[in-house]
Order: sequence, then C-alpha cells, then structure tokens
Amino acid sequence: MKNKLKALFMSLLLVASVLIPSLASAKTVNADENIPENVNITVHKRVFKDGELPENTQNTGELMPNFGGEALPNVGFTVYDITDEYIEKLTETKDAQEATAAMVERYTDEKPATAATEQKLTDKNGVVTFEGLATKDNDNFKTYIVLETKSASAITTKAAPMVLTMPMYAYDSNGEVTSKVLDNIHVYPKNVENADNYEGKLTKELVDDTVHHHANAWGVNALDDKILSPRVGRLLQYKVTYNVPATTIFGTDSGLTIVDDPGHGIVLPEKVAKDANGKAVDTIVDSLNAKEAQVDNVVATCNGKTVNAEVKYHEDQVQDGNSFFEMKITGEQNADLAGETLEITYYGYLAKTEASMDKPVDNKITVTADTTKGDQTSTEGETTRLATPFASRAATVLEQAAQKPLAVGGYNFQKVDAQSGKALAGAKFVVLDTATDNPKQSGYVKFNQSANGRNDLKWVKERENATVYTSDKDGNIALEYLPYGEYQLVEIEAPAGYAKGKALDFTVAKDTYQATKNTPDKVKNAKKGLLPSTGSYGIYIFLVIGLALMGGAYVWFRRIRKNDNV
Repeated sequence: MKNKLKALFMSLLLVASVLIPSLASAKTVNADENIPENVNITVHKRVFKDGELPENTQNTGELMPNFGGEALPNVGFTVYDITDEYIEKLTETKDAQEATAAMVERYTDEKPATAATEQKLTDKNGVVTFEGLATKDNDNFKTYIVLETKSASAITTKAAPMVLTMPMYAYDSNGEVTSKVLDNIHVYPKNVENADNYEGKLTKELVDDTVHHHANAWGVNALDDKILSPRVGRLLQYKVTYNVPATTIFGTDSGLTIVDDPGHGIVLPEKVAKDANGKAVDTIVDSLNAKEAQVDNVVATCNGKTVNAEVKYHEDQVQDGNSFFEMKITGEQNADLAGETLEITYYGYLAKTEASMDKPVDNKITVTADTTKGDQTSTEGETTRLATPFASRAATVLEQAAQKPLAVGGYNFQKVDAQSGKALAGAKFVVLDTATDNPKQSGYVKFNQSANGRNDLKWVKERENATVYTSDKDGNIALEYLPYGEYQLVEIEAPAGYAKGKALDFTVAKDTYQATKNTPDKVKNAKKGLLPSTGSYGIYIFLVIGLALMGGAYVWFRRIRKNDNV
C-alpha cells in the first residue's frame, strides 16, 4: 500500500508540482510567533500544448515569473478543508508524503464534503486568490486541498489536486525547505491543452458545393484542384469552425474579432429567408420575395447554443457587389467560449457582375483572438501585499479561405446574313443547358431580378418562360454569367424575311467569353425564297414551277408522237 501511494504521489508530483507539507505532523500547534493566523493562496494557472509539458518544476510557494507555459483565464478553482481526513491518514501511515498522496488519489475524481471557499475563476492573467484562510483549528494545523472545478473541454489534462498543510515554508532554488514561513502562498498548477485549441485551428468549408466542378485551369488555390461554377444569385452556405484557444481573454474590449471579406464578386447578405428545416431558400431573389420571415444571415453557435455576438455588415453595391461582415464576440459573459469549438454559418452568393466573369473568386475569413500569449512579466511593488504576474495581451491572427473558388463565364455570337455576311438585328434566342449529369441543373436559362436590383439564374422547363436574347444592331448576342458547361443556342424568332437557323451547340469554359468577344461565332440566316431550306415557303414555289414544267413537257411530247404516227 505504501509503495502504491508513494508511486502515485511521485507521478502527481511531476504533473502538478504539489507542495509537500513542511512539517512532519499537522496534529500539534507549536508556539511560533512567525506563523500567521491566516494565509492567502494564489493560484497561477498555466497551460501547455499537448506533448510539450516540461519536466517537473518544483513550486517554491513564492512568485515564479519564469515558470513557463501560458496564463489560462476562466478556470475554476475551489479550496476544501480536509484537515480531519488528513490527520486520520497521517496517524495511520506516520508519513506526510503517503498521507498527501492518499488525499490526492481520493479527490482526483470526487470532491470533499467541506468547502472552505466558493469556486473562483482565474482572471485574464490566469490568476485567482483565496484570502484569509485559517492556518489553525484549535490544536491542529489546517490542511487544504485545491481542486480545479471548472475547465474548458480543450483541456486534455487537468491540474492534479494540490494538498497544502499549514504552515507552509518557502523552498529555495535547489528545492530545499527554508525557514521562511509563507503568509502568501503561490502555486502553479499545469494544464495540457489539445493542439487544435492551443494553436487556434481554423477551418472553412463551402457546404453547398453541389454545383458544376471544373478543372482548375487558372492555377489558383483550390481543393482537389477544382473550380466551382454556380448559378449567380444562388445562396451557398459556408461553415467556419474555430477552436478557440483556452488562453483567450473575454472582457469589455477583448475577445474575438471575425471578419469575412470575399472581395468583389461574392455578396454576403445581411438577412435571408429560411425554410422549416432552417435552410435558406434557393436564391437571393427567392429570399427577398419569400413569405418566410427574414432572419440574420450570420449565426455563431457553441455546443448547440447561439453565441451572443455583434455583427456589422458592410456592402458597396457600386463596386461589383463587394460586401463583408465583421463579428465581435466580447464580454465576460462569453468567457466560457475559451477552450471550446465555435461554429459560424452563413450564406453568400455570386453576384451578376464583371468581377465574377472568368475570374475565380474565393472568400477568406480572418479571426483575431486576444490571448494571454506573449512576453510574461512580473511586478512586485513594496506596498502590494499580493504581487501577481501580469500576462501581456497578444493578438493571435489566423486566416483561412474556403479554397473553393467560384467563377462563371459566357459566350458571344453574331447574327449575319448567310450570303452577304451583313449583321442582322432583331433575331431572338433562348439558351438551353444540355447538362445530363444533374437534371436539377438543366433546362432553359432564366434570369430574374428583384425590386432592389438583385439577380439570380434559374433553370426552367418551358421555353416560353426562358430569358430571351435579342441580337443588337450589330447582330451581337452576348451570353453572360453562365455556369461553365454545355449549352445550345436556340433561335425562336428570325429577322423579318429570314428563315430560322438550327440550334447551335457551344461550351462555356475558361476565357470563352473574352475569346469570342472580338471574334464571335457566326449564326447564319438565309433569306426566305432565295436559298430554299427545309420547312420554308421557297421550296414549295420551286416544286410548283418544276411540276408545271414537267407537265408541259409531257403534253408536248405526246403531241409530237401523235403527229409522227399520223
């Protein structure tokens, strides 16, 4: 039993640097005028990255400015009185170390019955002080145990219980007990934090990526080397996951600042309409026209609960739909976010602007966390009874893009006379998406516009509901803001005096819009009656004339034969 307790004690000593009571017995109070009636216990909470916990550092009971690690705020500690239990175990074992190890073992997973203090949280410097704790109880010295009673989920190794038997004497740099009695006791419990939270892991993903995927011919940063080409105006959901460092300080003017600035081409609306399942309706125009109530676009949650955050939207529609949001999560009411996982969801859409034509645009998010990381300094003024280390605040900035760039393209045609090459105005066309890989994204192209100028693209099954493109005075037909893919240009009305042409297949891909802008593909039309074509009136005229000539020739031939016979 003794060997077990000693082994346990030594293992805990390496983890938590537990102070050994400086007196062999806690049962007898000696008359010593140097022993204070009350003491203060100050906990300096330190955290280390998983796998980087240093070798044991002996607590001296005094300030240790070079202890290492980072200050850890918002960790709860409670002091319990275990005097009677400790004395009972000490009487049994006759060994202070074994008695201490037994207390540590017992209260690693449970709490003592008698709390000497209420739970208190470490401040932004990772410090909490318990004042006025009695050193004696009648004829016995007090024994306290300090337990970590609240910590973030990112903490993989909590501090071991700290047993403190009065009176406490200071240790020197060699780990030897001195004759200095402590009335202000400083202890440095250590935590281990998982790497993701310690480093503030930040991820961003485009959840709604069921859109056309294409080879990354631009060489931009993209997952799987793919470019996504959605319908303009379609609401696409983004999800950001941030492992909040446990060292984050949440105060009046400190905490987290989160900015998503996609630049020109992608718009992040302030409000969206969501269906009964909490998903935004299909497009921005649908959202503006929806019966459902408009709700905040950007939502932050932690462990399934909405986070109290201030969100400001900035939008400049003049500059190609540039918009971004800034979210601030501050205040002590958000302190429990430290060491947890924060999720932020929101919708964005590709605008109908020049910025998105053949120019892949991605949106990146930037998170700035006010943490305790940085140079640590210690101050101890002559008039300050309790000197505490001060952890300088440092801003940790992380940036992450979705790595799923969005782009659309287009194509140019010119309507001309088949013989002369003269430009023809007034020809009308619709565009058919011939994609077969996703029936939901195929059909005739239709652009819609809301009252405030928002645009979206949809596929419609009926030709009469499609957007109509009309050739201008120069015969030009500009097809813009189309997802990359296969299409047909279908003529539904030819210029006066001309026959309709057949449907033309074309492909929208990288730079096809610019490549065909100065040299558009020709759409040739023949005049009616001159160059007959299947289905026109011209061919019937020729048929009638041909039949008449053949009939006349036959009659003439019969007459000649009759005369010859006579």
